[in-house]
Formats: sequence, C-alpha cells, structure tokens
Amino acid sequence: MTAETTTEIQTGGVGVNQSSGISLGQAFANKTLVSLSCLVQTDDAITGSFCYGYILGPTGEMLCPVQGGNFGGVGLPRLKRPVRCVPGVKLFAAFDVVADAGTQLGSMAIYCASGKSAIFTAKGVDATKTSMTDILTGNTIGQSLDRERCVCSYQTYPAVKGLNDNQAGNSGFYIESSDGALKLMIPPSTSGGAVSATGGAGSYLQGVTGWVEYAVPISLAQNDTLSIMSGV
Repeated sequence: MTAETTTEIQTGGVGVNQSSGISLGQAFANKTLVSLSCLVQTDDAITGSFCYGYILGPTGEMLCPVQGGNFGGVGLPRLKRPVRCVPGVKLFAAFDVVADAGTQLGSMAIYCASGKSAIFTAKGVDATKTSMTDILTGNTIGQSLDRERCVCSYQTYPAVKGLNDNQAGNSGFYIESSDGALKLMIPPSTSGGAVSATGGAGSYLQGVTGWVEYAVPISLAQNDTLSIMSGV
C-alpha cells in the first residue's frame, strides 16, 4: 500500500489455507459479516498509522466504516451494522506515516442513525481552515449527509505532536452550520506509530481507533461544513 492512498484489501497471507487476491464479498459470499478490523504494519518501522477503512457495496455505496489501528493490539471490534457479503462487496483502507508535521491526512468516519455512513478527509494546512470532503463523492458533509443525524464517529490525524501543538490552529475537527454556529468539535487520535522529535523510534498507541458515541445525535444540514485547521 501507498501512504494516504485508498487501497482495496483482498485475501492474502503466508501459510494460510485460502486463495489470495480475492475481494471480501467473493471470499465470504452469502455470509454475514459482523466484526472486522484493519491492522497497519510498516516494514521495519513503527510509524504506520491507520487513517480509515470502509466496506463498499456492489453499486458503489459505503456500507459501513471499519475500525483499525497498528500492530500493538487491534482486536476484532463489531461493525456498526451487519454486512451481507455478495460478489462486488469490497474492503478498502488507508494509512499514513506519522511525522512531526501539520500537513498530515485528517480523516473522520461518520455513522448516522439511518445506517448511512461517510468518510471525510483533508490534509492539514498550518493555521488555515480547510474543508474536509467525502472520499467517495468529493462533497461537503452537508451535501453528503443532509438531514441525517450523526450518532457516532471516529477521527484520525497521524502527527507525532498532535493536530495543534503551537496553538495556531484548532485541536479538533469541527462542524459548523451555514451561519457559523459550532455544532461539534472533536479531537482526532493518532491510531498508530510515532517517532520522536529527533527522528528515532518513540512511543506508539495501542489498540483500535475507537468510536465516539454522541449522547445527543448531531443533526446535519445541507450547508454544514466539516473543517480541519492544523498548527505546527
């Protein structure tokens, strides 16, 4: 896989009694998928960081986001909704390499009360408000999820010193209405490896990227925006 690039994950592995290079829906045709996770491992390094994962339906719609993390202990969390596997169903994921930079890939996966979901991304820009857009359509959050209610989300930003270490940006991704009212600000996690400021190996987070469950669902409207503003 290439960093910051959405890639289909197919069957594979060494010493596993299965055919390689087969898409999810074909490999488990007519089975119902209830648990899944994506593990990020970089070659001879601990700098790989999970950004996002999702299951795509045969007609190109996002069926469900998928959680993930690094090699430190991802586990096998339950999906937000069961997915029926049929030919054409595919698994996709993306990772990034952790760095001390304000230009990392920010990602936010959203799951709605209706069962609809979407993932939004944008690269951070130092001290500059930047719109995060739908990875499948390029739309804003309002255009993609108009009249939906967000019940949970996970968000990632693979920077060793966080999203806003010099306070020139904002420490969370944020949703605003058309009149500028702040609907949500939520900090991202690193969800993977880390390197020290001097370039050597540092500490790393373990476990899966966790869903944030909202006690009150967040109502979304057509002109709402989701933004990232990093500070380095």
